[in-house]
Amino acid sequence: MVATLSTPPLAAPTPRSADEALTHLRAELPRLLPELSARLDDPDFPLLHFGAAQPVVRLTAEEMGPADRWFFIGDIHGDFFALHTLLRHAEDTCPECRVLFLGDIVDRGDLPFECLFLLLDWGLRHPGRLAWIAGNHDLAFALNDAGWFSSTVQPAELLAVLNPRDLFSGYRRALGRFLIDLARRLPRAILFPDGLLATHGGFPLRDLHPAGAAAPDETSFLAWLNSDACLKDFTWTRIHAARRKIPDRYVSGAQYGYTDFEAFCALQPDWFPVRRLITGHEHPARGYTLHGTYQVNPALTLLGFGFDDLKPMPEAYRHYRDHLYLGRGVADALPALIPLPVDRGELAMLYPTLAPPPAPETEATLPAPVPTPPLAAESPPAVTGPVPDGEPAPGTTTVFTA
Repeated sequence: MVATLSTPPLAAPTPRSADEALTHLRAELPRLLPELSARLDDPDFPLLHFGAAQPVVRLTAEEMGPADRWFFIGDIHGDFFALHTLLRHAEDTCPECRVLFLGDIVDRGDLPFECLFLLLDWGLRHPGRLAWIAGNHDLAFALNDAGWFSSTVQPAELLAVLNPRDLFSGYRRALGRFLIDLARRLPRAILFPDGLLATHGGFPLRDLHPAGAAAPDETSFLAWLNSDACLKDFTWTRIHAARRKIPDRYVSGAQYGYTDFEAFCALQPDWFPVRRLITGHEHPARGYTLHGTYQVNPALTLLGFGFDDLKPMPEAYRHYRDHLYLGRGVADALPALIPLPVDRGELAMLYPTLAPPPAPETEATLPAPVPTPPLAAESPPAVTGPVPDGEPAPGTTTVFTA
């Protein structure tokens, strides 16, 4: 069952504030959950290549369309404010936008199912324009015969939402089942016609390459790419700056280096022409990493959420980043980075208890007089070229070229 791109209809706009969107979504959840649960096997489910026979997807040129209509979102992990901000900006910037989410919608953050249904509601309002690649946290959950949920990842904060025995246990169970059934139908990797490979983690590592190299034809090679071992590597592996990493099969998230990626790109370029990579999975403190050692085949890691995941909730929201980052497609290059300044007022509306109390205005604390501002300068131009150690200026677009 594959949703395909079509001429986009006029979509209902996303509510302007995250607080308004959250209120609207919670009112719609009793309708959305049974409706979408019943449609999981329908060809019009609001996700591209959902339920495809082969989870490793090659987009056609027609499906891709103009590169700059594609927007990329990294790991969200229950951050409703970030997901709403990124979707709204993509929609405002390009009314005919397509969105590719790189996976991991749940765990860590405090609004996991609200994020899940915000994303799917966006897909319902923008038919044929949303793709979601499975993340390891999306795929981690299972339900046993006794009605208890478990997870293959740690920490798994979603279990605290799913497993309480209370008046809402039936509803919790329905939400958990829906996530499990949805996640197993998601693509694991999407290859764009210009050579951009989008995955959650990485690609099949070197110890699997001999089987791919021995494939006698394209059909056999694609069957290898869609084998269980390769699918696991697309989702679980982790990017590293080193030249080469020996695959560690004693852990789920084995690492790879830049020559490992070059070897994968050179494996069967006529059948699976990979030239560059965009991933999620990692959580760079600044919100993105342009991997400077990946010179032959460039790579970019994108993070969607803005809270400090090294701190417990709700303290993590007191250390929210100043900018969120959205990727925008660029033909024959890595996606551009769009830094979005965080609206602290809007964030405080969603989390009012996190806003520090205002200090009393005494004579000693009154602000100093504001000097006369200089003449307005011209708006800064777009910044181009790799800047792995730099921070894009707010409101600018950083374009990374291959």
